[in-house]
Amino acid sequence: MISRYEAINTYLNRGIIEANIAYAKMHQTSFSVVKFGFEVDLEDGFFFKDLIAFIHTELGFHTLLQQGTDTFLIVLREIKIHHAKKVLKKLEHNIKQNFKIEIKNIGITLFDITDSYKSLLDRLDKYYVMSRLSTRKKIFYGTLDFDFYETQNKNDVLSSILRKEKTVTLHNLYNGIPIKEAATIAKFDEGIAQLKITTPKIFYYTKESFTFIQHDKIPSIIKAKIIKVDPAKSLVVLANLEFLDASPLDRSYIRVQPQKPINATLLLNKIKLIDGTLDTVSESSVVLHVKLADIEKIIHKDLVEREFDIAFQIPTEKGFLTMISAKASIFSIINETIVINIQPNTFMKSKIKQYVAMRQNALLVDLRQQLKHMN
Repeated sequence: MISRYEAINTYLNRGIIEANIAYAKMHQTSFSVVKFGFEVDLEDGFFFKDLIAFIHTELGFHTLLQQGTDTFLIVLREIKIHHAKKVLKKLEHNIKQNFKIEIKNIGITLFDITDSYKSLLDRLDKYYVMSRLSTRKKIFYGTLDFDFYETQNKNDVLSSILRKEKTVTLHNLYNGIPIKEAATIAKFDEGIAQLKITTPKIFYYTKESFTFIQHDKIPSIIKAKIIKVDPAKSLVVLANLEFLDASPLDRSYIRVQPQKPINATLLLNKIKLIDGTLDTVSESSVVLHVKLADIEKIIHKDLVEREFDIAFQIPTEKGFLTMISAKASIFSIINETIVINIQPNTFMKSKIKQYVAMRQNALLVDLRQQLKHMN
């Protein structure tokens, strides 16, 4: 007989999952749900407590629920299916390293806007049961439309999707400006995709080395290498298709490249640390190009985790210069380039926003001219 504790836990879990469903529908976002098995030995309750604390922390405090005696659910908010699989692979590895145990059965599915509580949990159970029945330890995962089993070849999955629904959206960045357009899959074979593009923008692809593909039935963005452009046949040929966890399309703010070099200074405790040139600017980040010696100085003095101030001047529409200063922190360092997160106040943010809009307009005029000359 079901205990009062189990009954309450069932309703509690359902309430939490239904709240996630309602939120996702209202805000048109998505989430992944994971089910995994672990036989709890209450004789060693503290081991289990430590394991759960570890899992919860590793997952960045996403929701973790008990469902049934030895099965657990994780709700990964705003995480797509391919990213969710990577998160679980990493978690699996870290548990093995730290606790010398294995989580053997894992099923993952992605919430679909048409899902009810029952349809979502039924689909999750399907993948979890497949994982349990599998002779080898595998993560089974998929969406409402397609199964992405770990053993399946990526090209098999893509061909089954692209055969059914041939329309995709292509996304590119022109000096930081997002450009998108519809294209049709003319052929997909052996990992090579031929896309039909009917707009004059096909000439644009002769200047690019890769593009991003978005498909309604594929939860992740796909990055692809452009290997051939045939304007006469309106075809772009792509290879090396790969699912991305994140792409430039996920950026919340548009980055633009300055027309003329803009110098910037990074200050620590109001004392100048390094100078550099801005490669790109957005409301939330800048990319700074500096000398290799300056990179070595930051790393040698162990300053990567510190908070800085950044100062630079941006032109206005009337040709004046506006001084921008903001709190800054280093996001990443690649060769002689530093990606810096900035936290401008409301006034500074509005000035950057005006500059980004001004550069966008200039770049759009430039792009129209480019396309006109290409025709």
